[in-house]
Amino acid sequence: MRWGIHHLSLALIAALAFALSAGAVFAQSYPNRPIHVIVPYGAGGGTDITVRSVQKKTEELLGQSLVIEYRAGGGTLIGTKAVEAAPADGYTLGAFDPAFIINPSISSSANYNPLKDFRPVSLISVTPLILAVPPGSPFHSLKELLDYAKANPGKLTYGSPGIGSGGHMAMEQFCHVFNLKIVHDPYKGSGPGIVALLAGQMNMMMVGSGITPYVQQGKLRALAVTSEKRLPALPDVPTFIELGYPNVNVQTFAGIVAPAGTPKEVVDKLHDAIAAAVRSPEVRDKLEKFNQFPVGNTPKEFTTFLQDNMKSLQAVAHDSHIKID
Repeated sequence: MRWGIHHLSLALIAALAFALSAGAVFAQSYPNRPIHVIVPYGAGGGTDITVRSVQKKTEELLGQSLVIEYRAGGGTLIGTKAVEAAPADGYTLGAFDPAFIINPSISSSANYNPLKDFRPVSLISVTPLILAVPPGSPFHSLKELLDYAKANPGKLTYGSPGIGSGGHMAMEQFCHVFNLKIVHDPYKGSGPGIVALLAGQMNMMMVGSGITPYVQQGKLRALAVTSEKRLPALPDVPTFIELGYPNVNVQTFAGIVAPAGTPKEVVDKLHDAIAAAVRSPEVRDKLEKFNQFPVGNTPKEFTTFLQDNMKSLQAVAHDSHIKID
């Protein structure tokens, strides 16, 4: 019996050594074909802007192209599930935002674990959110909007990039803090939402990167931002903090994840390229132009970031009674 156990142990050690050596060989040749990055929204939104900001530099560093695919729908579940089901070989990645970590807490359809069913690669950036209204809106300040919303519960509408998105969670936090009743109108990404806001099809929206040029051009009016300090690109827009409301503070983010089981060597190679791209002056300038704060952290640091944000967003969902089904 002891002899059998001894041989079994040697066999297991040999198998493990083979697997490790095979993984190392695979990682050395990776990548040798284009890498697909799934964005769970339509084109033109904040997540899309973030990925495209790092795309060219990351391609240079990896020596392969990044093919961006838009899988909008299902409150980001269509895109998220596509990444989860993809082969764990580093050739299919996901570019995700807060919906990725909050959906399992608010929807029974989101039967995945963000930290067990995926491997965090790197957080690209964090983005404050801007409360904006159409140019024809009668609201020229946060106080004017609040006075009307309090006096007319249920008469105003707000759009979001989708259920569970940073914009959705921020608006629900906003409504909870001020005890407001505002009707939610979700879209398939911030791009379509911004188009609707420009057309005056909603009263307001809390959104990040994609809205900056429209505010600068006077096509939309910004009332407040969730950052600690005023944004350099929008110096005339006050923060919720300076207006006296520090509890309105949800921000969005964009980071890259891989399917669970992706070899560590591959994840590390992806991280090294993405983090180096984020640190490059040209990419930092692009991100900061859209009011994004560049990060480029390690997989371990990104995991901690996701854990911390999951707790804070779960608190928002609990306070606002957010539940999809």
